[in-house]
Amino acid sequence: MAIDGDITFLTNANNDVPTAEAVQFLYSGIYRYNASLEPVPDLAAEPAVISDDGLEWTITLVDNATFQPSGDPVTADDVVFTYEMANNENCRFNPSICLAFVLVDADDDPATESVPVLESVEAVDAQTVKFTLAAPYAPFATVSLPGIGIDSKAAIEAAFEAFQENVSDVDAAEVQALVDRIVAEEKAPTGEPADPAATPLEPTIDLVQFRGEIEGFLNAAAVPLPLETTYTVDGAFDEAAFVDAERALLDELNLTLKAAAADQIAAAYQLLETSRAPVGSGPFYLTEFRPGQDLTYAANPGYHHGEPQIKNMYLPIIKDDVAGASALSAGDIDWKYSMTADSFAQLENDPNVKFVEYPDFGYFGLMFNLREGALFAQKEVRQAVAYCIDKTAMISAATADQAVPVYADIPPASWAFNPDLPKYDLDVAKANQLLDDAGWVAGPDGIRAKGDQKLETTVLVRAGKPDRIAFMTLLADALNTDCGMNISIQEADFTSVLLPGLEFPHIFPGTQKPWDAYFGGWGTGFDPDPYSLFHGSQCTTADQRDTYNYVCFQNKEFDKLVEDGLEELDQGKRAEIYQGTQAILAEELPYLFAWSDRAREALRITVNLSDGELPLDTPTFFWEVEKLTNDESAE
Repeated sequence: MAIDGDITFLTNANNDVPTAEAVQFLYSGIYRYNASLEPVPDLAAEPAVISDDGLEWTITLVDNATFQPSGDPVTADDVVFTYEMANNENCRFNPSICLAFVLVDADDDPATESVPVLESVEAVDAQTVKFTLAAPYAPFATVSLPGIGIDSKAAIEAAFEAFQENVSDVDAAEVQALVDRIVAEEKAPTGEPADPAATPLEPTIDLVQFRGEIEGFLNAAAVPLPLETTYTVDGAFDEAAFVDAERALLDELNLTLKAAAADQIAAAYQLLETSRAPVGSGPFYLTEFRPGQDLTYAANPGYHHGEPQIKNMYLPIIKDDVAGASALSAGDIDWKYSMTADSFAQLENDPNVKFVEYPDFGYFGLMFNLREGALFAQKEVRQAVAYCIDKTAMISAATADQAVPVYADIPPASWAFNPDLPKYDLDVAKANQLLDDAGWVAGPDGIRAKGDQKLETTVLVRAGKPDRIAFMTLLADALNTDCGMNISIQEADFTSVLLPGLEFPHIFPGTQKPWDAYFGGWGTGFDPDPYSLFHGSQCTTADQRDTYNYVCFQNKEFDKLVEDGLEELDQGKRAEIYQGTQAILAEELPYLFAWSDRAREALRITVNLSDGELPLDTPTFFWEVEKLTNDESAE
């Protein structure tokens, strides 16, 4: 199976699609999704017993699950330990599964403060766990129980003990002082001007000057440094991007050292050796990891659903879409999970390849920085972008008709999809009128400006993704030609450039200020809850650098609807609520919502199930991964 990006954290901290694709085989949750996208028991022996008020969930665990490679049994203590980390204010899991970040009004009194949705989790006995919620929470069954992989308490504690020994001689005050100096450099740059001919000269942010000090602290704490070969531009080492990645690790170290003793294990989660040597109870376990190159897995002999038929998995990192397709055609890999129009055309007539096809639950879009003073902070400017382009035609051309236009955050595949949203049909006159009314006036060069601010920017797009690049190229051409903007497109590596810029203060490595817009996408999961992406409490700040509302969308009406949707257990009523949230997003346009894929994955024809045919019309076609077979003699 090809992985199309570099690996970050092989744990619940994974925060990107390539790593999530790799991690899914290493861990088990309380539930998992079946072929019909329904959450069903995984580590649970049977469905949860839920109290009438929806607040108490009692779960009995299977008695034959084991962690690998340790062989230790999975017990209620491991579940409690994992969920307590998810419920810690210093949770370093993927933000979408950090329960501490989901706040609810437990007493329906607006005068009281909101509290985390998970009130407590306790082990009733070795195989029984009781969760107590502060309020009914619909995504608990559809997001939390399937989405949180159970960690080995023993493995995490051992890794944390080793970490504590390593940092025992690290001076927390000195680390904080270095962080403060880095922040000061970002606020008042001292680096050489990017354009020496400019008047006046504008200094640039220079973090490279801190590299030696950062590495000194990281090495003292035995935190592995990023891989230099990951940080290249046109084959040359990009030291600025590399140091920016080191700085992110320094921030994690600083957070951990500042945390109260009881919270340090949660705060240190991303820095532990288990991020590179995971211990889970999934169908496979890691035997070798060569950063930037590949991963190798072995079957879990104690897997509670039965030992997998496939005994080994090899996951090479192949970032380029067409190169991945070539590897599949040559038989070097057996599974490519991400297909663009180009790679599909390359493989469409290959007799040794079959395709899984289904409506995707993710979407892509142009994401706008909404903070005060940002280029697209005015709604009228964002709406002008929408009116200035023929979005449907652009999507058709960029994806070779392999995608469906979307107008809000919930794609057509979802039960909560709203089909009646405004479409922003092409209307260049209306786009220009909106810009005129908002005070953006065309200058002598044809580029609109408002005061000293020109309506121009560079939008970064993930390299190796031709459909995204093609769409943004068409969009920029339309905006520049018809609406007085000056938008340029730049391809960038996902791991070394884009990911660091998605954390506060949202400055891509090699740039000098927060980005104005970024073209990216989300794999949204099967529950339509938009809390982590758009609720106002999830806006990134200096205190919460890596939550997912990095455009900083703030809308009280929207927040209230989202909170109502969290507590409503009736799916029909939830759908009505989410009709409203989508309408607000379609009006406010925190993103220019672009498209949802008609998703395709490609498999060698040798990949099948031991007891029947693979369901080739669902994203969870491999949900019983233990039954997958790969009979190469079938070719």
